Amino acid sequence: MLSGACAKKPGPEPNPSVTPASTFSQIQRRILTPTCATAGCHASPQDPEYASHQLVLTAGQSYKNLFNVKPVNTLAVADGLLRVKPYKSLESLFYHKLNFDASHHGGKFYGSPMPLGGSPLSVGQIDFVRRWIEAGAPETGMVSDSTLLDDKTPSPGG
Repeated sequence: MLSGACAKKPGPEPNPSVTPASTFSQIQRRILTPTCATAGCHASPQDPEYASHQLVLTAGQSYKNLFNVKPVNTLAVADGLLRVKPYKSLESLFYHKLNFDASHHGGKFYGSPMPLGGSPLSVGQIDFVRRWIEAGAPETGMVSDSTLLDDKTPSPGG
C-alpha cells in the first residue's frame, strides 16, 4: 500500500512581510497620483486653482483631505455632501466628480468633472472607488476587487 502517495504536500510558507496593497493605496497609486495630484491641479496649496477647491491629493495628504471632510463647493454643501462620506457614494462629492455623465448628478452641477482636461476614468475605476466608499472608505484593508482597475471600458459622458 502506498500510504504517502496521496498525502497533501505542504505549500510554500506565506511571507508575512508581503501584504497586499490596501484599496485606498491603490486608489492613490493608480488614480489620484497620476491623474489628480499633478502640478497645477491638486498637488499643492501653491497650485493656481487651489483657492477654488482647497484640496491636495498627494500621497500622505489625500486621505485626510477626503474622508469626512466638508467640500468648499456651496451646492454640494447645501445638498449635504462630504468629499467622501463613508458608506454613501451618492453623498460623496469625490464620487460625483469622477463621473463625466451629467445624468449621474441628477441635473446638478458640482463643478467640472475630474480629471479636468484629462481622459475620464474607466467604468471599472469609478466602480472601484464607489465600492471603496460603500465599504466605509477605510484607509487600510482591501474592500474592493482590484481587477476593476484593469477594466478599460470608457465611462459614459467621456
